[in-house]
Amino acid sequence: MAKKIFIGVGHGGIDSGAVANGFKEKDLNLAVALSCRDELLRHGVSVLLSRSKDEADPLTEEIKECNAFGPDYAVDIHNNAGGGDGVEIYHHFGGGKGKTLSQNIINEIVAIGQNSRGLKTKKNSLGRDYFGFIRSTVCPAAIIECAFIDNKKDLTIIDTLKEQQKMGIAIAKGILKTLGIAYKAEKTYTLSLTGLTKSAADNLKTDFTKKGYAVTVK
Repeated sequence: MAKKIFIGVGHGGIDSGAVANGFKEKDLNLAVALSCRDELLRHGVSVLLSRSKDEADPLTEEIKECNAFGPDYAVDIHNNAGGGDGVEIYHHFGGGKGKTLSQNIINEIVAIGQNSRGLKTKKNSLGRDYFGFIRSTVCPAAIIECAFIDNKKDLTIIDTLKEQQKMGIAIAKGILKTLGIAYKAEKTYTLSLTGLTKSAADNLKTDFTKKGYAVTVK
């Protein structure tokens, strides 16, 4: 049976999250999440995304969808504000599998050049996990704060689509390690379609894609 991962995409719709330096957190979160999803799918992992476009994404709905899906692990992707620097990840205060997941993910994010603020936990006044995404999901979960949107230097790790995709792949690598799935580097192949009809060119690209290649055309 395929492993299952739920990816929460922070904010959305009229809730932009943090806004600074020409960026909205909700947009960064989505770009990272889509890249993470695609990389997990490439490795045969079943993935449910809380949203795949800019729409309202209430936490209560995220948790409901996650628990109905019954994943092995869940991550909630966010970006930070407050002038700090680096990635931080929250997990269940008792440690366990959520902490292991968080450690594997933060290691991969640091490997792409981001600074680390470390793993964190937070309790509410009742001594339970402060964050509903960690407290109420039925599986081990982590909340990932990739970078500080209001820190221009920190923002450079995620300020282009290429960097956002790179962050998503790093998160996926950490998840794959936690699942015990070996990461497979993506194969690339450059096709020359000169002289081919559109139908023949499309068939050729489809054939290489099915073989696991990321196809570019010259």
